[in-house]
Amino acid sequence: MIKVGICEDEKITRNFIARMLAQYFKSREIVYQLREYESGKEYIEQRDETDILILDIEMEGITGIQLKDWLWKEDEDVKILFVTNHMEEMQEAFGRNVYGFLQKPLEQSLFEKYLNRMVEDIEENRGLVIKGVDQEYVMKMKDILYFVSENKYSRVVVKGTKYFCVKGLGQWEEELKEQSFFRCHKCYLVNFRNIYKIGDEICMTNGDKIPVSRRKGKELKDSYREYIIRKAR
Repeated sequence: MIKVGICEDEKITRNFIARMLAQYFKSREIVYQLREYESGKEYIEQRDETDILILDIEMEGITGIQLKDWLWKEDEDVKILFVTNHMEEMQEAFGRNVYGFLQKPLEQSLFEKYLNRMVEDIEENRGLVIKGVDQEYVMKMKDILYFVSENKYSRVVVKGTKYFCVKGLGQWEEELKEQSFFRCHKCYLVNFRNIYKIGDEICMTNGDKIPVSRRKGKELKDSYREYIIRKAR
């Protein structure tokens, strides 16, 4: 689940942004949680965990820029998209985790372009727990190359190292179906992020060659093309 906040003192604008967010996440079948804040003061007092914050620059009291600076001092890893009536304030608003600036009224296509970047970064850096027989590993999604079946269990390949896992390939396929992984063969589940080239087989970025089932060939190429288009937006 992605946790999204809107910090904006105008209720009409908050409602408009909320509708745009609902349209975006529904179209991509991503589960999200939305919280709204009327001021920077309310956001600080609530101390809610937030992945993405849509933040108005010009607010009474604590401004959007001051809230951005507070998040930086607190070492909060919140991805910020500023909205503003005055683009001349943009220079002061730059900083860590600031993805961009949108002028009101917001344009849906540009809004979604920034959301795509933020969501992709959240997914790639999210930790995935790999349970072995007597220990657990936490790995970033972007570092996983592929999963390979081992009877009713599996192994996860990360930069040439294989880790045994008590989950089977079918369980991983179901769990990661919205995370850019694809079951290309009965024994393999590949991470689109780490594919170098697709032909009769898949060449991964580390040089490993992964077989492709005949009945999965077209679906693989279509799904990978959609992934590349989504990344380029």
